[in-house]
Amino acid sequence: MKVDNSVERYNPNFKQGLSREQVTRRKEQKLTNKNRFSFGKSYREIFISNFLNIFNLFLFAAIGLLLVFNLFTSIFFALVLIANIGLGTYFDIKAKFAINKAKLVKANKAIVIRDGRSQEISSNDVVLDDVVFLEKNSYVCADCLILDGKIGVDESFITGESKDTYKEISNEALAGSFVTSGRAFAKVNELGESGFVGSLENDANKIRRPQSNIYSSLKRLFVVIAFGILIIFAFVLFALLFQGKATSADKASFESLAASIVGMVPGCLYLLVITALAVSAVRLSKKKVAVLDNYSMEMLARANVLCVDKTGTLTDGGLTIKKVISLRGDYSEIYINQAISNVLCATQDYNTTAKALRSYFSLELSSGVIATLPFNSVNKYLGATFRGDKTFLIGAPENLPLSNKAGVIKRCEEFTKNGYRVIILGEGRGLIRDNIYTGIVEAVALVVLREHIRDDAIETFNWFKNRGVDIKIISGDDVTTTAAIASEIGIDGSGKYVSLEGLSIDDVKNIAYSYNVFGMATAEQKEAIVTALKEAGETVATIGNGANDILAFKRSDCSIAMADSADAAKNASQIVLADSSFATLREIVNEGEMVTNNLQKIASLCITKTMFVAILTLVFALASIFSFNSNTHYPFITNNMYLLEIVICGYAAISILFEKGESKIKGSFLKNVLKNAIPAAVMITTSVLVIFWLYILQLGNHLNLGIYNTGTAVTMSVIAFMTLYLVYLYKLCLPLNKYRKITLIVSLAISVVVLVVSAIVSYTLGKKEPILGMSFIDMSGTAYLTTIILIIVLALIYLVTYRFISIFKGDKNNED
Repeated sequence: MKVDNSVERYNPNFKQGLSREQVTRRKEQKLTNKNRFSFGKSYREIFISNFLNIFNLFLFAAIGLLLVFNLFTSIFFALVLIANIGLGTYFDIKAKFAINKAKLVKANKAIVIRDGRSQEISSNDVVLDDVVFLEKNSYVCADCLILDGKIGVDESFITGESKDTYKEISNEALAGSFVTSGRAFAKVNELGESGFVGSLENDANKIRRPQSNIYSSLKRLFVVIAFGILIIFAFVLFALLFQGKATSADKASFESLAASIVGMVPGCLYLLVITALAVSAVRLSKKKVAVLDNYSMEMLARANVLCVDKTGTLTDGGLTIKKVISLRGDYSEIYINQAISNVLCATQDYNTTAKALRSYFSLELSSGVIATLPFNSVNKYLGATFRGDKTFLIGAPENLPLSNKAGVIKRCEEFTKNGYRVIILGEGRGLIRDNIYTGIVEAVALVVLREHIRDDAIETFNWFKNRGVDIKIISGDDVTTTAAIASEIGIDGSGKYVSLEGLSIDDVKNIAYSYNVFGMATAEQKEAIVTALKEAGETVATIGNGANDILAFKRSDCSIAMADSADAAKNASQIVLADSSFATLREIVNEGEMVTNNLQKIASLCITKTMFVAILTLVFALASIFSFNSNTHYPFITNNMYLLEIVICGYAAISILFEKGESKIKGSFLKNVLKNAIPAAVMITTSVLVIFWLYILQLGNHLNLGIYNTGTAVTMSVIAFMTLYLVYLYKLCLPLNKYRKITLIVSLAISVVVLVVSAIVSYTLGKKEPILGMSFIDMSGTAYLTTIILIIVLALIYLVTYRFISIFKGDKNNED
């Protein structure tokens, strides 16, 4: 948090630290280092999204309207509503548990000096002006000022540079860095928002994250539908008032009004979207992926540019030895291996370079040790003196006391210019005394190292390249080192690279397209590259691990953090690779494609019903005004839609939701939905309007097709729109596979069984069947024949037109 200037600052002695009273006062002032990171939906957000969304409120209003008029048989749809709410809530909570299980925030500890004694506490409990003790492998939990001692720190999470920096008295150690060597006492100078990382977070919070295609499409669609329902509701009320029927005595009118509201509300779509995304997030959690923003899966699947950080992202922080070169012809490979092994055994050093050496040189100690020189921030090399007064030192050529330093450095340049690291084994006769070596050593071997590239990086990025995705490497590290890693991975154009050091934001934007490899990039410059790509219409995903990636994360369509990322980076990201495996990116893309394609079909099914009911409601409301017929109103009750809700918006939609497959996303989500929904809505609406038009003609004695009353017309309409919906489902399932055939067959079987049972009940009781509200008793053979002919004609027109359009567009994917 930002420290007010009026807050009294303490200047404790590093040996004494703050007093108990001072710590208590800081806590009262709420000047603690409390971690405020939160991941995933809160329980409040889960409750609101599943219970109190706008469409559920419409449905609850319809239930209330029906209850007021004691129309209990018409509120069975509430069971479907409750089931959808329960399903959505269950999977949302399950996804939250999966995120919590990933333990995205590190439980960091800190050693503080208080009242002259050291104690280990949670880093969240550190207060402003606390004295913290930093040593090797310590996490710097807040921006600190060094009071005493010297330390080497890894600031790669902040700057992106893979080399250590060294801090002495009066230097600042930034939050998010790690101590690699030395020991120091430091005073906490800034907390949270007022620190370096906190300032980046504040800037990031001002950036409005791009919305996913699904989210923005559904948001627009739901807003239009919500306003549409309100407008239609007002219009129907006006029609009832116009007819003088808006009274408590006219139950039928209000029952039809409630039914039209229920029919227009795509409540199942809203909840199925939440469920589908939550199910995908749960599936990915089993593959060690924490999805913090469910919509981000779609955007990674749509991404055509992938911006990737290097240090800690492409590379895992380790080093790999590429070659060992003897600089003395009379020294054998065995001699060099044994010398390096002896130094490692003697010093017991385990910094990053030492770990790489240990994985390569693993011989046992072969000589007695007289003295050791551990790696530290002063010498910046390690070594040991062995029996016979022979001393070996290991370190970078510029740090070692070499006899031919200029020549050795020049020899190393043939590797360092290509992004390699080089360390030297030096041999001398002077002794190490009191952690100091005052002699000169001769370079006897050169060890070439490179940052270790994650095992699955090359294969994964080749897969993205084959999908047509452009890959850009953007690092805060040295550009030649970055280019070397990019070349090894196989990034296109890796030989053409640029350092962003000193470039303005406008200059960076201008060259965003010209290069694929960028070095020495600041957080603001990374953001500028993403912004330039976004402004050019690209869909951008960014992968990183440090605080310097936060701004780019917030600008990107999809942001992905590694498991060992800084907490601030995870907090700004939408997806966290919990095992830092690039291979899981393919799983996320496949899941994003699958859920997006499935949701397009589900949305088409649900929106078709909304359009169909909305059009009918308007048509019958207009008819009631212009025909002055007091019996003209929306003809269906909620019961008439139960079969459609259960089979199409229930079973079929859920079946589609869980279908697995791999198919690239094509086009806009909303356009694809409307492209399918509008023709189907026209076909289905036409069947109902034709039936009621024929009914009107029969009432006028112009023909006789057995449509003797409204109950017959409604029953014919339900049979017609249910069958045509199955035709529409068939079209959405093309091309057919075994899974889709089962979905179609089961949907058809349920529909036939329910309709037959409903007919039997109706004929047995001799009246309207009470569950679906269908009057089979009023149906004649002519009415059945008329319905069948109408269904065949409309289905043929729909399918033939669709087939011709598919052939014309060359869309083979939709041909059976």
